[in-house]
Amino acid sequence: MRLVIADNDAAVIDLLTLDMKLEGHEIVATAMDGTAAIEACAAHAPDVLIVDLRLGKGPDGIDVARRVGTSLRVILHTNYVSRSTITRAAGAGAVVVEKGSLRALRRAVSATA
Repeated sequence: MRLVIADNDAAVIDLLTLDMKLEGHEIVATAMDGTAAIEACAAHAPDVLIVDLRLGKGPDGIDVARRVGTSLRVILHTNYVSRSTITRAAGAGAVVVEKGSLRALRRAVSATA
């Protein structure tokens, strides 16, 4: 799978990049804010976008999911899991995976294949 990873924490990007590469995925771009994530998806046409809910500046992860459309799978990777977040994410075509569970994230990415 070709992936874009977007998070406002460089350490999280590094961890996810390493883990997803070890799982055999190609990281085509990373981004630290919503605008950069949207631009990376447009430029690189990934299969999957892994995006944090709270990206600091610009659009949040759910807004990014809405803007990139349905041509790729969006996985919202967040510490802020609530019924509201899950509902908003589903409405934007995204799947929610809680941070701290690399196994769940791997399953969500693999489910795209």
